Amino acid sequence: MQSAIEVKNLHKSFGNLHVLQGVSMTVGEGEVVSVIGPSGSGKSTLARCICRLEDINDGEIYLYGQRVDNGKHSNKEVATLVGMIFQQFNLFPHLSVLDNITLCPIQAKGMKKKEAEDLAIRLLERVGLGDKVYAKPSQLSGGQQQRVAIARALAMQPKIMLFDEPTSALDPELVGEVLEVIAQLAETGMTMVIITHEMLFAKDVSDRIIFMADGNIVEQGSPQDIMVKPAHPRTQAFLQRMLVHFGEDLTKEEGGAC
Repeated sequence: MQSAIEVKNLHKSFGNLHVLQGVSMTVGEGEVVSVIGPSGSGKSTLARCICRLEDINDGEIYLYGQRVDNGKHSNKEVATLVGMIFQQFNLFPHLSVLDNITLCPIQAKGMKKKEAEDLAIRLLERVGLGDKVYAKPSQLSGGQQQRVAIARALAMQPKIMLFDEPTSALDPELVGEVLEVIAQLAETGMTMVIITHEMLFAKDVSDRIIFMADGNIVEQGSPQDIMVKPAHPRTQAFLQRMLVHFGEDLTKEEGGAC
C-alpha cells in the first residue's frame, strides 16, 4: 500500500507549550484513520501541521512521497494533495453556495467557470444539497453549511481529506447528516483522517484508530483493538469515561460479545 501521509518525529510548540512531542504516523492510500483522545492532546494541531496551516518546530511531513514541510511546495500545490474540513464552516457569507465552492478551483487551479460550476453542482447533489445552489450560507442550517464546506474541499479534487472534529459545532440533531456524508465518502476509497469525538462513528467507519494523549500517539490499531481490547492504561481510562456518553456499544465486540 502506498503511503499517502507520512509524519516523522513531529514536534510543535506554542511558546513554552510543547503540543506535539515527536509524533510519527503513516496513513496508507485509501485508508480511513480516526484520531481520538482527550481535548488538548494535540489532535487538531497534528492535522493543521499536515495541511501546513501551522509551521512545525522539528520533524518531517510527506504527502504521497513529497516532503511538504520544507517550504518547497506552494499552498496551491498542497491544496491539490490535501483538503481540510474545520469545526467551523468558514463559508463566505456574502457569496452563494455555488460561488463558495467555485472560488478556489477557479482562482487556485485556473479552472474555467463553467467547468467549476458543473463540478460544484455535481458535488452538491452528492452531499444532498442539489436544491441549495443559489442559497446564501445564512439560509442554511449548520449541518447544511458543513456539507457545503465538504463539497468546497472536494472541488479542489484533493487526494486526501482531513476532518477536524467536523460535527463539534453542530446541534445534536444535525450531526447525523454530516457523518452520513463522511461515511459515504469513505466508501469511495478516499484517503481520510478524521479527528472526532464521535466514538461510535469512529468505530464503524475506520480502518484504524489512533489514540493520542499529551502530545503523543499512545496506542493505535484496528477499531476492535482500540475500542474493545485497548492495551494501554491511558486508552482504557479514556474509553471508560466515554462509556457514559456512548453506552456499552462502544466496547462491544462485533456480534454482541462484551
